[in-house]
Amino acid sequence: MKDNPNLPDLKKVKERAAEIEKICKRADANILILDDIIAQLDEDIRSSPVYQYRLKRAKQLLSN
Repeated sequence: MKDNPNLPDLKKVKERAAEIEKICKRADANILILDDIIAQLDEDIRSSPVYQYRLKRAKQLLSN
């Protein structure tokens, strides 16, 4: 058995870490954009006449 396992090259580890950090930042940016799109769609849905009608009808059903 070996007492000292082969350690990866420090330069390669730093390069991989930088790549992963870049990927994470891009993913975070995409998530933020998607969250904004979802918020806009929610606003559009809530302002639609069909949604307003269904909401009014649901409230009427619950109040009876």
